[in-house]
Amino acid sequence: MRVLDLQEKNKLIITKDIFRAYDIRGVYPEQINEDVYNLVGKAIGTYINNQNAGTEVCLCADGRLSSPTLKKSLIEGLISTGIDVVDIGLLPTPLLNYSLKNLNIKNGLMITGSHNPKNYNGIKMVVNNITLYGEYIKEIFEIADKGQFLYGQKGSIKNDSTILESYITKLIDTLDIDFNHTVSIDCGNGITGNVVRKIFDALKIKTKIINEKVDGNFPNHSPNPSDEKNLAELKKILSDSDSMIGFAYDGDGDRIAAVRKNGKVLWPDQLMMIFSKSILNKNQGAKIVYDIKCSKHLEKEIIKNGGVPILCRTGHSFIKKAIIDNQAALGGELSGHIFFADKWYGFDDGIYSSLRLLEILGKYQNIDEPLDKLPNTVITPEINIEFKGNNHFTFMELFVKLAKFENASIINIDGMKIIFENGWALIRCSNTSANLVLRFEADDEKSLRNIKNLVQEQINKVDDKIKINIIE
Repeated sequence: MRVLDLQEKNKLIITKDIFRAYDIRGVYPEQINEDVYNLVGKAIGTYINNQNAGTEVCLCADGRLSSPTLKKSLIEGLISTGIDVVDIGLLPTPLLNYSLKNLNIKNGLMITGSHNPKNYNGIKMVVNNITLYGEYIKEIFEIADKGQFLYGQKGSIKNDSTILESYITKLIDTLDIDFNHTVSIDCGNGITGNVVRKIFDALKIKTKIINEKVDGNFPNHSPNPSDEKNLAELKKILSDSDSMIGFAYDGDGDRIAAVRKNGKVLWPDQLMMIFSKSILNKNQGAKIVYDIKCSKHLEKEIIKNGGVPILCRTGHSFIKKAIIDNQAALGGELSGHIFFADKWYGFDDGIYSSLRLLEILGKYQNIDEPLDKLPNTVITPEINIEFKGNNHFTFMELFVKLAKFENASIINIDGMKIIFENGWALIRCSNTSANLVLRFEADDEKSLRNIKNLVQEQINKVDDKIKINIIE
C-alpha cells in the first residue's frame, strides 16, 4: 500500500458535524451523499489498515431510500484501500453484529439512520471488535479531512445470504420460550420487517404484525419507539385484539419499546429491572450497566437482587464498552438499546430483547404478575428541546458554568444529573440530534414540580426563552 495525498479535497467539504459521538450521521443529501460516502469509505478503509484489523469488513444496510446508492459508494471507497467487503444484505443492525461473531470478522459497517427521520442516514462502525465512539471517530474524520488515504491493490466484494438462518438457529438453540399468547409487533416500516415474521414463526410464537413492509418513507409514523406518540397504532391493536403484549422496534432494529395489554408502556429501564432480576437469580454478584437517564429504582432493584450496578453515560457505544470493561452480564439505556452478555453476545438487539422478555413471562400463568410488581414512581419521559445546528452544546457549556443547585449532588459524566433528597433532574446534550434532553424523577408530583421549577430557574440564566413542558 502507498499513501495518496489528496490535493483536491477543497472540491468536496466533509462537515465535521456528521462525525458524532458514536456514529456518523446526518441529513441526506445536504450533509451526507454519495461523494461523501466514497471518501468516508476510503477513510474507514485506511483506518482499518492502520489498526491491523485484517482486510475483511461485513457490510449491511437498512431500508432507507438513500441506502442503496450510499452503500455502493461506500463499497467503492473501501475496496480502493484494499478492503474485502462481505455484503450481508438488508438486515437489522443486530444481525450485522451477529455476523461478526458468526463469520469471525473483526470489522463491520451498518448503513443506517437508526431512529431519525427519513431524510437522515449514517454509519455505525465496528473496527477490530470495538464499537467506535468519540476519539476513534475523530481519527476517521481527520483522515477524511486531510485526504490521506491508502491505495494500491483493490479489495474484493462477495455476498453472504446465510446470516438470518444462522441467527434463527442460534436463537432456537439458546432460548427456552413457552409463550402461549399472541404478540403484537410494530416494525414501523423499518428493516425489522424483513426478518420478524421468520424469526417469530421459527420460535412458534403467534404474532400480529403491523407496518411490516420496509418503506424508507416511514408512511405510518417515525421509526422512533422512544416517543410514545409513535406507539399509538401498537396500543390500538393490543386493545382491539387478543394480543397480550406488544413490541415496537426502531428503524434499524437495535432498540425496543414494549407495551402492555392495558396500553401502559414498559419503558426500557423497567425492562432492565425485569431482565436484571432474571439474570441475577442465576448469577449472583453479576454486574449490570445502565445509563444516566434510567430510574433510580433500577439501581435499587439491582442491589436488592444481589447485583452490582454500574452507571454509564448515554450512548450504545459507551454502554457496550462498559459491559466489556466490567465483564457485565447485562447493559441497557433508556432509549431502548439493551445488551445481553450472559448467554448472548453482548450487542444491542431489539428483537432478542423482546424474546428474552417472552422467555421470562412464559414461566408465569398470569403474565401480568411480574409486571404489576414493578416499582411505582413519578417520572417523566425524555423531554426534548430542539436547537438549530448543534447549538445545544454551546447552551450546555454555559449552563454548567452558571447553574447553581443548593442541597444537591451533581453527577457530571454526561451533562448534569442533579440529585436531591426527594428526586433528580437530568439535562444533557443528545449526540444523535440537535436537542437538549431532560428527564425528571421524584417521590411525588409536588416534588417533581418543585425540581422542574428549580431547573427552569437555572435554564433562564442562560436563555429565558426555553421552557420545560412536562407531560403529566
